[in-house]
Amino acid sequence: MGADPVPAAGTWTDRLLLMLGIAVGTLASEDLSTIGAGLLAASGKLEYWEAVVAACSGIFVGDLIIFGLGYYFGRPLLRHRWARWFVSERAVNHAQTLFHRHGIWIIIATRFIPGTRSATYFAGGALHAPFVRFVGAFAIAAALWTPFLVGLSCLVGSRLLELYEHYEGLALPALLAAGLLLYIIFHYGIPLFTWKGRRRLKGKWIRAMRWEYWPWWQVNWLVFLYALYLGFLRYRRPLLFTLCNPCMPHGGFLGESKSDILKGLAGAGEAVPRWASLPPGTAEERLAAFDRAMDRLGLAYPVVLKPDEGQRGAGIAIIKARDEAVDWLKQSSLKAILMEFVGGREYGVFYVRHPGEATGRITSVTIKEQVTVTGNGRDDLETLIFKHPRAIVLLSTFLNRFEDQLDRIPKEGEIIPLGELGTHSRGAVFRDGRHLITRELTGAVDALARTWEGFFFGRFDFKVPDEDALRAGRFLKILELNGLTSEETHIYDARHSLFYAWGTLCRQWRTAFEIGEANAATGLHPPAIRRFVSDFFKALRRQRGLK
Repeated sequence: MGADPVPAAGTWTDRLLLMLGIAVGTLASEDLSTIGAGLLAASGKLEYWEAVVAACSGIFVGDLIIFGLGYYFGRPLLRHRWARWFVSERAVNHAQTLFHRHGIWIIIATRFIPGTRSATYFAGGALHAPFVRFVGAFAIAAALWTPFLVGLSCLVGSRLLELYEHYEGLALPALLAAGLLLYIIFHYGIPLFTWKGRRRLKGKWIRAMRWEYWPWWQVNWLVFLYALYLGFLRYRRPLLFTLCNPCMPHGGFLGESKSDILKGLAGAGEAVPRWASLPPGTAEERLAAFDRAMDRLGLAYPVVLKPDEGQRGAGIAIIKARDEAVDWLKQSSLKAILMEFVGGREYGVFYVRHPGEATGRITSVTIKEQVTVTGNGRDDLETLIFKHPRAIVLLSTFLNRFEDQLDRIPKEGEIIPLGELGTHSRGAVFRDGRHLITRELTGAVDALARTWEGFFFGRFDFKVPDEDALRAGRFLKILELNGLTSEETHIYDARHSLFYAWGTLCRQWRTAFEIGEANAATGLHPPAIRRFVSDFFKALRRQRGLK
């Protein structure tokens, strides 16, 4: 038999402050604060009923705040970039669908499903659902959930306190570990009881285990240290790498202008798709410039819109109708690029030429493929996405992209491409295509690179009709050209290990320093560190909010 919770100790003032702290804490994390309340009750700092009242009050007030935000501000709030930390528009859309189907019971049900509450309550407010009925539902849901979670935490804490006399030094760490364990169980254990929850957890597991899905900083920390070694110890000029492409600002490290790059490639002729620069300004001014450019270039939908600056596909969209262009142009007032949409297969080709060499070389070819799902006439699109072995790894990406179609049931045999852009972080599959390198392809790419004086190092993103055309170096269309920070993206082929990727990326940076050293010998000088850092942060600020 376990010991009963220790009677509450301390003055009323102390206990009221603890209760207030728990109530306020629920606004940040309901479950963690509720678990903490139960552990406080087990330790004797609060009575069980006091812990329940404190947690229940905070949860109830928090639910009303979320409902009120949805009621009074609704959709406009979701368009603000800070709102994405609170709740996504896709989650609200999904919650609205559930609410229409199941009514008030969904409010009570979501109290027991972590991760669904904010979106559901916000959706209820945005729909101007009956206030009195919702207040009652909030009260019922909190009254059912809070005593259970507080009681479970109190029970676990009480059992741990039985060991207090013998293991006094471990009592506090054990309580903290118990709270963390309960939090993990409720956030990762409960999803195991539903098929979609298990698929989400499997996707998270794959992302954690396979380095190709890791954040860029998690992959590149060793490469960063190697670049520091090259700059400060081997070459003793830390910014020497910025001279690898004298035609680009800082060699194309960050902040390069896509329009300047396209102008630099003017000598490439028909290899560059038709394009126009849209100057910064109001949405109305940019839309007028967009319409004029469409007419002048003779373009028809679909077309491509992209920010003039951007990394890893940020902000790029394929526009299929004018209203989509209107929405895109409203999102930012920054300079943008309108470009002809090019069909065919997409490849990434990394090119290197040392100053003085007669011919450059191709060091990497990446085959870019899009994930697709096939309809069976029974499952809706959301279920098909959850079933796909690769799509579950990027669920948020694909669910956001198809938020208006998730309830549609594709016909049997209907193939739905989940991606449109050749960007790994946005769902594209990268395959090692170095076997496609031929003398003809190398000659064609070298000729294109030499049309821009001062370009020695970077990756072309091409579209061609098919693989044979790529091998022959024919019908190449340049989607983008990236400089110093571009990667030999064949490393993202699932066959390659993290150690292989590190070796490839470190070799890239060594090559960039070598080319920079050769260009420095002609009289070029790297920028001052202060200017480089200033330009770096200015570029980051300009790109903030792109997605």
